[in-house]
Amino acid sequence: MPHQEHLPETGGHVPHARDPRSTFAWLAVVLALWLCLPETARADACRPAISSISAARANESPDTPPATGWEAVALPDIWSTRWPGHDGTVWYRVEWTHCPGQPVALFLEYLSMAGAGRLNDDPLWADASLVEPLTRSWNLPRYSLLPPSALRAGINTLWIRVAGYDLYSSGLGGVHIGPPDEVRPRYEREWLLRRVLPQANLIISITLGCFFLMVWLLRRNEQAYGWYALTSLAWLLFGLNSAVTSPWPFATTHGWSTWITLVFTIYCSAFSMFAWRFGGQRFPRLEKALWTVTGAVCAALLALGPAQPKAVFYLVAVGYAAVFVGTCVQFQFRAARTRQPEHLFLAACMLGFLVAAIHDILAFLRIIDDVHGYTAATAPLIMIGMALVLAWSFTSTLGRVERFNRELADHVEEARRELAHTLGRQHELEVANARLSERLRISHDLHDGLGSSLVRSIVMAEKGDATLPPQHYVSVLKSLRDDLRQVLDHSFAAVAATAASPADWIAPLRRRFGDLFDDQGVRCVWRVAPEWPAEPDTARLLALARFLEEALTNVIKHSRANTVAVTLADAGNGALELSVEDDGAGFDVELADRSMAGIGLRSMRARIARIGGRLAVESGMGGTRLRAHLPAAAP
Repeated sequence: MPHQEHLPETGGHVPHARDPRSTFAWLAVVLALWLCLPETARADACRPAISSISAARANESPDTPPATGWEAVALPDIWSTRWPGHDGTVWYRVEWTHCPGQPVALFLEYLSMAGAGRLNDDPLWADASLVEPLTRSWNLPRYSLLPPSALRAGINTLWIRVAGYDLYSSGLGGVHIGPPDEVRPRYEREWLLRRVLPQANLIISITLGCFFLMVWLLRRNEQAYGWYALTSLAWLLFGLNSAVTSPWPFATTHGWSTWITLVFTIYCSAFSMFAWRFGGQRFPRLEKALWTVTGAVCAALLALGPAQPKAVFYLVAVGYAAVFVGTCVQFQFRAARTRQPEHLFLAACMLGFLVAAIHDILAFLRIIDDVHGYTAATAPLIMIGMALVLAWSFTSTLGRVERFNRELADHVEEARRELAHTLGRQHELEVANARLSERLRISHDLHDGLGSSLVRSIVMAEKGDATLPPQHYVSVLKSLRDDLRQVLDHSFAAVAATAASPADWIAPLRRRFGDLFDDQGVRCVWRVAPEWPAEPDTARLLALARFLEEALTNVIKHSRANTVAVTLADAGNGALELSVEDDGAGFDVELADRSMAGIGLRSMRARIARIGGRLAVESGMGGTRLRAHLPAAAP
């Protein structure tokens, strides 16, 4: 069969354009393909779409939209570019097409200052105050699901009322209408930028400001910490402008704006002072001029009040922003010159501030079209970085102080050891020299005094009569005894002057009287402290030695004791106590004080009193106890 013969048969199975059946077949194919598309693709065929946006100044009745005067606008809109000098209310009309059966969400980026909204004839929201004091909604994103009862098929109208001032760039931000799953993420991102970050900035500022204020109060010489505390607290007050929704405690928006401008001037000035002090710089004339101008500007703003011209507001804002930028730039050169790590780190933080500040200044002057300020997003991180720099500097300073203190303590300890060794060596040499000198003096005294007396006595005995009476020899022996005592007294004075311990001091007396007590069969007990409670002086030691000699002599002469105890002890607080106790016959203390026989006792009392001490005497049938208490010598 020829090829052409198959064409009619084929045409029976595939519709031809001239065949009436072909129209229904193609419709069926299109319907099948449409049913096979995903649900989201079918939904895209009908989406809420804004068709027009217009604005008009309110008439005598700001509560209702005006009937005339509408002009097409593009969002975000600042009405001062179109109606310079207008203060009051502006209505915005947003017309959009609704697809029935779909949920619709509304997201407003911001409006300045206060506002209200309604959908067709149904109210959606309204700020607390649409007249002074105006609600501050300029940094407050809004999100809501539009109520289905208020929606109409086809064209819907969103009415937005905005109350504000030409001076503060009032107007309306972006408006987004669409499915909730698309609009909600945009709102959350805007909420993070406009509400969460400013509030976090406030928390960080007050925390850092209070912390470094306490550090400065404890260390007034660290001026950088004080200026940083003032900078943080000023930034805290300035940051309230982005967080609060009411001008309280001021009655008007102008009052609040003046206050914020004053705080901004103080913040920029304090920031400059902090940077200069942290960098180790002082500019007396520049600093004086800066604070003089700041004081004059603050006074002028307070004097002008709401009447301040727009040019003054912009001049102050831009002027002090230039001070801030200039400080950041100058510190870059300072850090490059010093090359100190903390300066370099702070310079990096300031570089971030510098970029954000320049961007926000250009946006403020409307040189660039961007409604999002970089400062709000970067300030928390940069403030934390600056605080870390200060903490690093503070801990580094403390580390250097601690190392210096350790080195100083080591040097002092080493010097103390060397000095102690030198003084000890010098003392040993002095003691050895004193002992050698004393030996030479004793040998000279024995040779010149006692030696000559002995030779004279020997010659007299050899040439004298063998029948000399005993009293003659007793007299000679007493003379020799007196000479020997004089030599020993001089020797003891020298020993007392160089006695390093109580044992060294009492040794000569112990040696002299120990032999006497042994010869008489008297048991003698010596209790001596291991060291002096305080550094003694020669006069006191010599007086105590005389007291001890007299007391022990009285024991030998009068007590008829079997045991005598000598105690030299530490009485506390640098005091010294010397006591002599025996188990002899005793005597009447009061009678001895009144009679001639008590001359020795009164002499001992006077001797102890002259060196600032006191003598206690206790005596009875069981024995006698003499206790001399000598307090520490006055410095």
